[in-house]
Amino acid sequence: MAYDNSKSIFREYSKITPGGVQSNFRFEAPHPLYFRRAQGSRLWDFDGNEYVDYIAGYGSIVLGHRDPKVLKKVSECLDYGLTSGVETELSYHVSRRLHDMIPSAEMVRFSTSGTEAVMHAIMLARAKTGARRIVKAEGAYHGWYDVVAVSHHPPVHEAGPTRNPRPVPISGGLDPCMIESTIIVPYNDISSLEEALKSNRGEVAAVILEPVCFNSGAILPVNGYLEQVRELTSKLDVPLIFDEVITGFRLAPGGAQQYFHVQPDISVFGKALGNGFPISAVVGREDILSLSAPGGRVGYGGTYNGNQISLAAADATLEALADGQIQTKLSNMTSTIIEWVREAAETERVNLRTQGIGGQFQIYFTDKEVRDYREAAGINRAMYSDLQRDLRLEGVLLHPDPLFHHGVTASHTREDLERLVQAITKHLRKTP
Repeated sequence: MAYDNSKSIFREYSKITPGGVQSNFRFEAPHPLYFRRAQGSRLWDFDGNEYVDYIAGYGSIVLGHRDPKVLKKVSECLDYGLTSGVETELSYHVSRRLHDMIPSAEMVRFSTSGTEAVMHAIMLARAKTGARRIVKAEGAYHGWYDVVAVSHHPPVHEAGPTRNPRPVPISGGLDPCMIESTIIVPYNDISSLEEALKSNRGEVAAVILEPVCFNSGAILPVNGYLEQVRELTSKLDVPLIFDEVITGFRLAPGGAQQYFHVQPDISVFGKALGNGFPISAVVGREDILSLSAPGGRVGYGGTYNGNQISLAAADATLEALADGQIQTKLSNMTSTIIEWVREAAETERVNLRTQGIGGQFQIYFTDKEVRDYREAAGINRAMYSDLQRDLRLEGVLLHPDPLFHHGVTASHTREDLERLVQAITKHLRKTP
């Protein structure tokens, strides 16, 4: 494939935008790709190269690019001329959809990004408890808010003991006091969580957790882990926040909490909520969410909260996801990918493991199950990078980060899956 146009854009763009990207997660050496068009499961870059897309908007594209029902609803919305800054009937309508679909959604608030939703969820938890500290899992990502922007993918030599990790900031410019208020625990380790909560009793405002740790690839909860987290936090009267920005609506119509039958106190949703349009939501218990009512103890605002365009996209997306048929299709496709890649790896005698659920997956070059961040950090990163580069040449788009999460959409076909696995098999045959 030729990338001359992307190279040219990068050369000029990087003069006025750091790295030539608006999110550092989009950068790839020696230069990122720049895209012109999307449709269904496909992307086309500025050089005319076509790709089967397995990045899927970082999990936000659940129906497929340019889904006709979503575009129709958005187009109808534009005819009314309403955009932002006022409340509308559509805001109530989409809130009602979330209330009816999500088990824990006694009340609903809209925001624009996952980071904003997490910020509000933590403010609510602090107001409810009077405590200030937050517990999060190592390897999880909850946005750029200072208190959670720690220990996403820390260098292991800086991260401290496995069962008692230290908070490592993911960026410069964070408030050191906020960083130190965050307690890090390993994912899938209930005893470490119990020790952290008991040794900091009365100081913890909330435990925030990805039900499936997709931000270190695709790490599933071990049997009973989420139930134990719920039991422990309830016993110690610590609010439990589920970050369902990625899991939301992909595993089940009501998110991971419905799929795993574990109900948190507060949840944040985003990404698939709008099939690529910018929208997020905070939902949860009435006694907690009502703290942010006008005149309440917790302030809440945002010009673009519940904007009409994003609400229209969410309305159409939720309608498509409500009966669970798309989630069943995503689950079946995930299982197919895992099985086909396993067979290819066994045939070519390569140590490789694919993990995933709900249309999201990752390929780890390792010979054992990945259950937490430290195990994910120990995979063979160079082998993944070689795979990713080879697949791009075959017109299959994976993210360059070996701990990223990949996804399929309702628009992906069996042919798309076969193309992925054929490209992987071709690569594995030449792997030493």
